[in-house]
Amino acid sequence: MEIHQLTYFVAVAETGSFSRAAERCNIAQPSLSQQILKLEQELGAPLFDRLPRKVVLTDAGRMLLPRAISILGDLQDIKHTLNQNMDAGHGSLHVGFIPTIAPFVLPRVIKRFSQELPNARLSVQEDLTETLVRNLLDGKLDVGITSMPIHHRLIRTEELLTEPLLVASSRKNDFITRTSIHVKELNDFPFIALSEMHCLGEQVQSFCHRQDLELKIVCDTSQLTTVKNCVELGLGVSLVPRALAVSDTSKQITYRTLSGATPQRKIAAATHAERSQSFLAKKFIEIVREEYPV
Repeated sequence: MEIHQLTYFVAVAETGSFSRAAERCNIAQPSLSQQILKLEQELGAPLFDRLPRKVVLTDAGRMLLPRAISILGDLQDIKHTLNQNMDAGHGSLHVGFIPTIAPFVLPRVIKRFSQELPNARLSVQEDLTETLVRNLLDGKLDVGITSMPIHHRLIRTEELLTEPLLVASSRKNDFITRTSIHVKELNDFPFIALSEMHCLGEQVQSFCHRQDLELKIVCDTSQLTTVKNCVELGLGVSLVPRALAVSDTSKQITYRTLSGATPQRKIAAATHAERSQSFLAKKFIEIVREEYPV
């Protein structure tokens, strides 16, 4: 028994005619008649007496009619309630951020998301790209905010923005005296590096490799906060995201652009390629794009 068969049955019962029911349901009469016949065969009883000028319900048809109307009404209520809940932002969303993005945008995103979608439940995980990808594949996350590239056939990425990397150096013990420096001059200063366990650290190392740089690494750390603190103390320079510069209110660090080459990273929203994107996920991605401080 299929829903459209019940719809056709109710239409015939209410109009008293196969032809008028077919018009109401926007279907050819032979097709409607065939579906009614299949329904009768499945139930094992005729639902209509086919008279010369009209059709009338049999005992089985009269028994089925209120049930069919109730079933179709329940389905409409389900659809209406579901649409209402979606429009009101009901539901839950599980998202992930990599640690070199989360500090700069996550608090504002959570605040705005909760204000605009108070009926939604947001769950946030902060972890490395590898873990976020694994959880996306396992269905534990709906969206991951990370940087590109991600090489997996089941991960779909939507580029949100391109963020430049800046040279950070201490104001108190500054190694640099110009407003900008050439990329080759990075070889002249001690360098504070972020571990390649982070995609940002890997991107910085790849950039320096492409530029044939031989950095004098004096500290290799797994935390971007440690990079900032070491730079602030004058232990060396580093390449950091522009979002860090925008959010830094200490006034202890100078942030400069590089000439000769422009290091950058692309921020993306990652989702499972074979999963549909919910209203909440689309809204969340939109908020991240608008709130990112670049």
